[in-house]
Amino acid sequence: MNELFPEQFAAAQKASLETFYGLANLSFESFQKLTVLNLQAARSALADTHKLLSAADPQAFFAQQASPGGGFAERIQAWQYRVYEIAVGTQTGFAAIAAAQYEAHNRRVQALFEDMSKQAPAGSEAAVAALKKLIDSSGAFYDSVNKSARQAVNMAEGGFEAVLPRTSNASGATTG
Repeated sequence: MNELFPEQFAAAQKASLETFYGLANLSFESFQKLTVLNLQAARSALADTHKLLSAADPQAFFAQQASPGGGFAERIQAWQYRVYEIAVGTQTGFAAIAAAQYEAHNRRVQALFEDMSKQAPAGSEAAVAALKKLIDSSGAFYDSVNKSARQAVNMAEGGFEAVLPRTSNASGATTG
């Protein structure tokens, strides 16, 4: 039995806990940002409702709606965009943590493979080469999938960025 096993196990446990705490902190930070955003939106909606209910007649009501500070559509869009930013930031953080975990795991597998190949019996070169090819191809597959996923996320972000000004212009046309 390897004498370093307890130290390796302790290091792996420590790394797992650090990853867990990183994910937990990222989740709580995102939750906190969403909570603050929603509280601000609720406070603004309450103030808007009070202002609208205090309108003397329908013309005053619609005048408040048409005023630069009275556009509900713009505020809803701003809220949606901010939620989107928080979600993208959270996803980016999770992806970074996952990538770091994958890289660390990949390094451990490579080191294990190198140790095993050094201790392989004579005549097993073909099996070792096949296993190395399998490990390399799985890494290439992961990189390909990861790249495709990033491209899909970038396309979705670009679509959201392109739609936002159009909806803003459309809501301005309907309220203005």
